[in-house]
Amino acid sequence: MDLALHSPGLAAGRRAAVSEVTPTGMTTGMTTGVTPGMTKRSGGAPPGSPLTGHRRSRRRALAARLAAAAAALALTAGCAGTRRAPATVGTPGATEFGDASWYGIEERGRPTANGEPMDPGAMTAAHKTLPFGTVVEVTDRDTGNSVRVRINDRGPFSPGRIIDLSHEAARRLGIVARGVAPVSVTIVERAPASVFTVQTGAFRAASGAARLAEAIRAAGYPASVSETDGGVHRVRVGRYAERAAANRIRRELRALGYDALVVQLR
Repeated sequence: MDLALHSPGLAAGRRAAVSEVTPTGMTTGMTTGVTPGMTKRSGGAPPGSPLTGHRRSRRRALAARLAAAAAALALTAGCAGTRRAPATVGTPGATEFGDASWYGIEERGRPTANGEPMDPGAMTAAHKTLPFGTVVEVTDRDTGNSVRVRINDRGPFSPGRIIDLSHEAARRLGIVARGVAPVSVTIVERAPASVFTVQTGAFRAASGAARLAEAIRAAGYPASVSETDGGVHRVRVGRYAERAAANRIRRELRALGYDALVVQLR
């Protein structure tokens, strides 16, 4: 696109005035090489000359092109924003695009956001918004490989990343060495109905868990001991369909001196 207009009609010995077009479509008069006796004018052409009308039409054409380009850019940005909208509703078939990373080796055994211990060998993942228990298919957009994982944690919290896979899921997908890969995440199964419980302790030794459960039962609460795959014995009280009901029991147990927290089982 030409940003300088030259006058072919000026007499020999006089160099043409250069009119620079700014991004707003206006012109700045820069007159160069004018011989003595010639008055400098913005735009470099006498009023009413064919050159002046030619420049005006060129400026109008340039402004129209810039407006069309801006509209196209706005439309593209809008489409990109729609394409990357998080799939928060849990509707099967909903898909989002972004980057996947992985974690779990250093976090082994630590509680995930839904209360499960982190197991790097399980096919699980962290997502910022999808309900716990949602099953998604993660597809590597570079290779076409895909895996299915269950959401049981929250994250990742790095810009551009939409899912954090367990080490095993990342190994099967083939992204361990890369660390981060472009993926699509498609919901396969809705999360099942939520179930909550109140956890009051976790022990390596079964005897410690049994003593705590017995004390809580003596206070009138239905405590039980569950053993996880990692050999951890957890003392939990009841199963509730509503978080509010579980929170009520948590407050009562805390008032009795127990370190209670609400855990979502699924």
